[in-house]
Amino acid sequence: MKKADVLYNNNFMVSQVEPTLFGSFIEHLGRCMYNGIYEPDHAQADENGFREDVKALIRELGVTAIRYPGGNFVSGYNWKDGIGPKEKRPVRKELAWGVLERNQVGLDEFLPLLKEMEIEPLLAVNMGTGTLTEARELVEYCNGRYTTWAKTRQENGQKEPYKIQYFCLGNEMDGEWQISMFTPDEYARKLREAAKIVKWTDPEVKIIACGSCTNEIGHKTFGEWDKIILDEAYEYIDYLSIHRYYNYHPEKEQVYERGNTLKDAPYFFSNMQSYINTIKGVCDFVKGKKRSDKTIWISFDEWGLVTLSAADPGVVRQEFGFAQYSQYDAVLYGGLLCVLLNNCDRVKIACQSLLINEGGMISTDSEGKAIRQSIFYPFMQMAKYAQGGYVLTPSIRSMAEVETDHYGQQNALVMACVWQPKKEEIVIFASNVDQENCVELNVDLSCFDEIAAVERIEIYTEDMNEMNTFSEEFCVVPHGLPLNNPKKGMVRETLKPHSWNVLRYTAKERNMD
Repeated sequence: MKKADVLYNNNFMVSQVEPTLFGSFIEHLGRCMYNGIYEPDHAQADENGFREDVKALIRELGVTAIRYPGGNFVSGYNWKDGIGPKEKRPVRKELAWGVLERNQVGLDEFLPLLKEMEIEPLLAVNMGTGTLTEARELVEYCNGRYTTWAKTRQENGQKEPYKIQYFCLGNEMDGEWQISMFTPDEYARKLREAAKIVKWTDPEVKIIACGSCTNEIGHKTFGEWDKIILDEAYEYIDYLSIHRYYNYHPEKEQVYERGNTLKDAPYFFSNMQSYINTIKGVCDFVKGKKRSDKTIWISFDEWGLVTLSAADPGVVRQEFGFAQYSQYDAVLYGGLLCVLLNNCDRVKIACQSLLINEGGMISTDSEGKAIRQSIFYPFMQMAKYAQGGYVLTPSIRSMAEVETDHYGQQNALVMACVWQPKKEEIVIFASNVDQENCVELNVDLSCFDEIAAVERIEIYTEDMNEMNTFSEEFCVVPHGLPLNNPKKGMVRETLKPHSWNVLRYTAKERNMD
């Protein structure tokens, strides 16, 4: 059996966990919006055409923010096509995914839905074919009170401003698959001027700029892109956006990464950490160069795992259905969430991609059913138990490792620990990504007093390829297990191979008087 020894001390914290770390992403792509959450003819559709069963699952997940409406879609989208009477809205050839867009869902349908569900919108702006005037008018329509566009919103039935806080200026503008890809200098200039105009229109909003859309080998502008746009627009932006999808299917066509195998999956976590470190470094380099007191935060607003049904950027003819995730995918999802938690001092926004069907934590079928994919559960548990807490900095004394096909030895265990002082609770999240071996986990929490076991939750099936299906939707679900009471502040638990684990304890801060 492999072993891992870790110490956590509440005097050493990464940061508090922002609610927006548990965001997701909805794009007009495949069956994510249409015949996903929006299905007016469904038996459970509300008066606006949105499915109540899907809404209930989104609430259960604990999603706190949603980026909308794209994605590659937004780089060719005119937001004005999606307002006003539905019968008068234009039908367009949508170039990103090669389908017809009928514009039956737009701002005045989707933003009220998010308000109803108490979800923060991250509104993406077309910086591809879109103009600076259209960006300004979008802000006026959403947030204005007295302008012509505010009056248009009121005439369309939305009397009060939407008060959008976050505007994402573009999507993956450095990707060759993007509608109107830019060079770094081209995007930097347009970004600077767009950000100026948006903030002049509403000084309260936060600007999310497009950073590198991936750190994969083959993406030649990685890092240099970020430096150039930060040099140009540092004073006008608040967040830098990064994206990453991890793929262990060598047969799956993607833009760059095609050779990874299932045994390479433990590498995903060190790669994500390296990606974040690089972007933090670039941001802080430009901050120092400019002698600025301002910190640029990171918005990791597209992240996820590639499945065999995943959409291929730049490929026009595709069949769109829903993603199926295995039990091991749930373990990997939990590990990626741990990496994001462990970087919550700079990663303030994160959006799993996508929410429904295409890459979704939720899947719907033609018979009208909605089910939870295996990856649903780690996200739900983190949103429930980590939000608002403080992530503790680990001191790793020893760590179990596993051999990969292409990346040598990688950590077999990916962890995060959250301290909730108001609840007097410690929560340990742990993914054992070793597909064959148990890991004996030893955690030193001796800096706390009166530690007592509360609950242990595990996601594990003997066959790690097991999936939830529409006929058998509860094959991969969390199970409760006995949790040992710590002795002298030491947690000792055995984690099964390819398992996701949540360990909860009550504890008190030690009185140092």
